[in-house]
Amino acid sequence: MGAQAGGRPRVLITGTPGVGKTTQCRKLARRISARCLSLGELLAGTPYVRYLPELDTHEIVDASGARQFVLSRVADGDVVDTHVVELSPDPEVVVVLRKAPDILYSELVARGWPLRKVVENVWAEILDVIYVEARRRWRDGVVQVDVSKRDPDETLEIIVACVVGGRCVNEEVDWLGHAERSGFLDFISRLERQSGAQ
Repeated sequence: MGAQAGGRPRVLITGTPGVGKTTQCRKLARRISARCLSLGELLAGTPYVRYLPELDTHEIVDASGARQFVLSRVADGDVVDTHVVELSPDPEVVVVLRKAPDILYSELVARGWPLRKVVENVWAEILDVIYVEARRRWRDGVVQVDVSKRDPDETLEIIVACVVGGRCVNEEVDWLGHAERSGFLDFISRLERQSGAQ
């Protein structure tokens, strides 16, 4: 995990929507005097995505075009924030933020997100979708940080220790087991059937 010129490595902050990626991207960028690029914000309004009002989200309609657009905008030393890992240029450090699914569910509902969108994202977190994608693409340099019981400043210090100090710890999580033991899995399964989420 070597740093680019100026001592700043290319960093990707990723994870399921709602775990705090953009917050950490901005905090880290300020700390290391870098630029935070949120790919969702970068692509909004381009012909590569379309807005889905029923889910209050954007859907990629041209993945190849979106990736080329992103590659033309991201520079060495930038901190990138996205849950769509295939859009990211190759980073040197990948931080996957993880959040317990019951906590994530409560927070997304409190935000007023459409129920189907909440359920889809909670399932993605339970099934490790983003982490698996990141590990498939970049086997080395991918670490998980469990933010479930941490405030944003605590999380930032863990990320800084990894990105700047090279002291990276991969915090393994077992959200499927957690959801089974707590009864949350039954709850979210019932909710999925009610919401019509696929």
